[in-house]
Amino acid sequence: MYLHKECAESPSEINHPSHTRHPLTLLTQGAPDDSHINSCRLCGGKFRRLIYHCSECEFSLDPVCARKPPPLIVDHLKGHEHVLTLMPRLIFFTCNACGMVGDRSPYVCPQCDFMIHKDCIYLPRVININRHHHRISLCRLKIDGKYGAYSCLKCPQYAVHSRCATREDVWDGEELEYEPEEEMEDVEPFKVVGENLINHFTHEEHNLRFKEGGGGEERMRCRACVLPIDLDSFYSCVDCDFILHEVCANLPRKKRHVLHNTSLTLQTHIPHHKLYKGVFRCSACKEFSSGFSYIGCGIQLDVRCGSITEPFVHQGHPHPLFFTLPDPKTCRSCGIWQYKVLNCIECDFPLCFGCATLPYVVRNQKHDRHPITLCFGEKASTGQYWCDICETRLNPSKYFYTCEDCASTLHVHCVHLEGLLHVKPGNKFSYFGYGFEMVLGNRINRPRCESCYELCVGSFLLSTDYKDMYACSKSCLYEFPQR
Repeated sequence: MYLHKECAESPSEINHPSHTRHPLTLLTQGAPDDSHINSCRLCGGKFRRLIYHCSECEFSLDPVCARKPPPLIVDHLKGHEHVLTLMPRLIFFTCNACGMVGDRSPYVCPQCDFMIHKDCIYLPRVININRHHHRISLCRLKIDGKYGAYSCLKCPQYAVHSRCATREDVWDGEELEYEPEEEMEDVEPFKVVGENLINHFTHEEHNLRFKEGGGGEERMRCRACVLPIDLDSFYSCVDCDFILHEVCANLPRKKRHVLHNTSLTLQTHIPHHKLYKGVFRCSACKEFSSGFSYIGCGIQLDVRCGSITEPFVHQGHPHPLFFTLPDPKTCRSCGIWQYKVLNCIECDFPLCFGCATLPYVVRNQKHDRHPITLCFGEKASTGQYWCDICETRLNPSKYFYTCEDCASTLHVHCVHLEGLLHVKPGNKFSYFGYGFEMVLGNRINRPRCESCYELCVGSFLLSTDYKDMYACSKSCLYEFPQR
């Protein structure tokens, strides 16, 4: 049996301000057998061995509440003008601060019929949460105006339950009342220097010119997300080959994200990693990228995953999606068990970050005459589907790409080279000491993958530093260190 020093030195009997009628006696084997009390009268915590007990009143406290009693009165509470008094009784009530039901020891104000949990007394006044870009939804349930909540002064319709807003995964724990706004919260990512001409903070040495719609060429790749420009509007450098999608050019320099409780900063460089160089691995979708990223304390997101906000509207589902507490689920698109998913709270539709950010329209070498479109699965399909790239069966209930003009179907991982969608062709990087380069595949002379020994069938493949050695996917890339 091990005891804290304070617990071992606990007096055998005490007088407690929350129970002045009788002294409380220290029991070392938990509550008596004939007692129906199994939790502390003040905090509600379950009893272990040591408790202070009054057998006449069936009043029991754990050692912490016995040694450090809460104040009997609270004055100058933020948000309430009267003195509050502790009521150390078992009583059901609805907390006016959080709207949740309590069953014991509230602080009360008889003048206002106001009752509040002991834990809600010191809720912060002004906070930042990772679900909203201004200071102050979360559980998406209706808010009752009779009870306390956090609201945004800049967005009148935005409000959050107090318990939801102060969750550890949502709030960084900092009270911001009387604190100035962060310097970079409202800094624009570029300056307008002329008609259709900007100077972007990621490429300050040259100006970028706006252009309507890309030519759909595979070689034109956005420097931020590394996806082809395709038919999207973009900004291109007037002096070099630097290109950004219009959407990527407008990415905020600093933002909050559902996966982290502090702000993230947009970075252009790739931090050093002991296993790989020249690329980074996104903390959300777990895919490699050579583009820009949002970086915070121990987290790095590619700009596609980093741009996800709530509610997330996806073309493949009629309801908005939200990030709930980490709850592993099988992604409805790829069928893989994922720890971090976006989910529909109305019909349980989990979608992993990688599938949620797949480009809707892309061009592919095999179908360079017209684009292919992402299909979100066909539930009632009875026919057989085959991938035109790898020439194997395709599950029509999962996401796949299709060309309406050619009636072709293609696996998502065949179109995007499994797990390397955000690595720029021609980009060189190392993994476990092996050097790789993303190169265009040759559909006439297909090399054989050094890991799986199958013919490389994708539009892109990985060429190693060694002569005539290739990897056809991220999975095969992982096998190289074991060879």
